[in-house]
Formats: sequence, structure tokens, C-alpha cells
Amino acid sequence: MAESFLFSTAESLIAKLASRAFQEVSRVVDLYDDLQDLTNTLSLVKAVLLDAQQKHEHNNELRQWLIQLKTVFSAAEDVLDEFECQTLRKKVVKVHGSTKDKKIFCLAI
Repeated sequence: MAESFLFSTAESLIAKLASRAFQEVSRVVDLYDDLQDLTNTLSLVKAVLLDAQQKHEHNNELRQWLIQLKTVFSAAEDVLDEFECQTLRKKVVKVHGSTKDKKIFCLAI
């Protein structure tokens, strides 16, 4: 059951990495090749997860690896979410000048 969660998480990570926003930003900050390598690695991991789904019940080492992989995937999702958030924040600042609340005071005469 954990493998299907990991498989869907891997797909989610690949989708985020393939998104237009990540592709554009990765080129600007010179991470494009690294993100492509990560995407390729995640695709390979997905293939291994399909095999692990059948074998994990009888293999304790494989079960431990899957637990560690779940932790790594969660951390990777957090990093990508933070990266995406910072990118969106920079776009807002570029358009509106700041992310801080602007207060407008109105005085009735």
C-alpha cells in the first residue's frame, strides 16, 4: 500500500518539475540540467516501485528502503513547494511592488 502512495508522490513530483513555471525558473537560475536529472531519476524510481509492490512483504530491507524513500519524497515535495512559493512571491513583488500589506487610511471630512 505504501508503494502506491510513493508512486503517486513520484508522479506528483515529476509533474511539478515538468510544470512551465519550474522549467522557466530552472533555466534562469541555471538548474535546468539538474531538474532534468531529477525527473529522470524519479521516473526510474517509479519503475522500481512497481516491482517493489510485489516483493516488499517478504523483504525487510526493501520495506525499510520504502520507508526511507517516503521520507525523501516528503522532503522533496516540501522543497519544491517552497521553491514554487518563492517564485510566485517574486512575481507578486514584480507586479505589485511588495508582499507586505499596504494600508490605506481614509479620513472623512
